[in-house]
Amino acid sequence: MPASTYNINADQGSSFDLYLEYQTSGGTAIDLSMCEARMQVRPSYTSSNIVLNFTGNTAYSALTGGGSTGYYASGTTGVVGTGGITLNASTAGVVGTTGGIYIDADAVAMAFTLAGEHRYDLELITGTTVSRLIEGEFKINPEVTK
Repeated sequence: MPASTYNINADQGSSFDLYLEYQTSGGTAIDLSMCEARMQVRPSYTSSNIVLNFTGNTAYSALTGGGSTGYYASGTTGVVGTGGITLNASTAGVVGTTGGIYIDADAVAMAFTLAGEHRYDLELITGTTVSRLIEGEFKINPEVTK
């Protein structure tokens, strides 16, 4: 099944969070305890530059950003930020809500993002199976007050 499209608007220099609930077509939440998740934001679908890289599961979450340039190249090391993806999470990012997907980045990490219209997708990994859940535009509005 193809990924759903969902466009995101975020502000440079402000905390970012997004909450989703993964459900069956009948509306039943799907347990994500055996999954890992990853989401990357890039300037374009084909760009080797990464603006934000989110990862996580029910036990950890991690975020890497671009530092002073606003992005980093694939295969190089970005700057570790505070945030990531928490699975089976509540709207506050606390584990315990079946099917919840909480994605967040702190204001410091978002201050070092490249403003503009980017592309992203969110994938779930279970063993060797990768499922793309959503994709779309990730627009970062530029910050004036610094």
